[in-house]
Amino acid sequence: MPKRYRAGVIGSTGRGGYGHGLDRVYLGLDECDIIAVADDNAEGLQEAGKRLGVLNLYDDYREMLAKETFDIVSVCPTWLDRHAEMVLAVAEAGACVFLEKPIARTLTEADVMISACEKAGVTLGIAHQGRAVNTAQYARKLINAGAIGDVISAQMRGKEDNRGGGEDLMVLGTHALDLLRYLLGRNPAWVFGSVTMDDGRPIQPGDAIDGPVELGLIAGDRIHALYGFGNGVTATFESRRNQEDSNRFGVQIYGTRGIMTVYHLSQEISIYESPYWRPDRTVLVRDISMEALEKSNADTEFQSPQLEGNATIVRDILQAREEGRRPVSSGHDGRWSLEMIHGIYASHLYGGRISLPLENRDHPLYSYD
Repeated sequence: MPKRYRAGVIGSTGRGGYGHGLDRVYLGLDECDIIAVADDNAEGLQEAGKRLGVLNLYDDYREMLAKETFDIVSVCPTWLDRHAEMVLAVAEAGACVFLEKPIARTLTEADVMISACEKAGVTLGIAHQGRAVNTAQYARKLINAGAIGDVISAQMRGKEDNRGGGEDLMVLGTHALDLLRYLLGRNPAWVFGSVTMDDGRPIQPGDAIDGPVELGLIAGDRIHALYGFGNGVTATFESRRNQEDSNRFGVQIYGTRGIMTVYHLSQEISIYESPYWRPDRTVLVRDISMEALEKSNADTEFQSPQLEGNATIVRDILQAREEGRRPVSSGHDGRWSLEMIHGIYASHLYGGRISLPLENRDHPLYSYD
């Protein structure tokens, strides 16, 4: 008889809710049963119970963890101020964790969570769905097989809406940074960052503000960063506030034989097969998204790449614990995105290139002297 897994859900209506489908993912997984839900908002708790078909409802997640037994628990809130305490409580209860991105407000918090999960022998996975969907996995195989030749450089952009700059860097930049690391299969060794206000003035520590949804400190309307990935490979990240009709959120990877574009959390992936990097009517454009679907045996029950990515991550978290390995989207991966984000601020304030990972684990906008 196939093994069944007991799942729990921690939400917080009005303070980050249930994230991006981290509660509903189990409804599409036949091997998982949602045992209980916790939410400190009474109305939100009842709605979640109805939505998920769950009768065991708790207004205190600690009480739920004490009374129920789980194999995995989703820590769903998008607000970051309670990520660490919730993850530590789940780890102490002996369950694996599926955590909404970004992982934390500071690297210190991320370090504590990763250490606690490893000490407890449970697996921590992060909801970076872009790397987990079938199209991204297929794209990585193509890069490794030389479909665009030797990788030379890459460009990343945030969503660049009214959140452009510091907020965009944390909320959506985390996806682009994580996806590039996954596609390249390597970590950056250094970063050189520049953060400015709309008028072009370089930010100072006094420009930092508490980000919305408890993101921690953020700053700047324009973010520019250059990363070094070794072997001469470099990558840039940019985000500017209020770029009307911007549809550039994603990653472009430049190789000696062409360009791969990855947009909208890996929903749209193409290769421009030209060593000259000048796509025009004569250039063959390969639709990698369609190729991936045609060649894969991926589940068809999921209505969106986000749900597909969540399902892939959850299944891999459970399997990774049994096999004693890191999952495809691990806490270490989530922490690397935060390293790359905070590295931008650290480099800007230092005034030069900064090595990664960072030695100072406090938030650069707090700790700069």
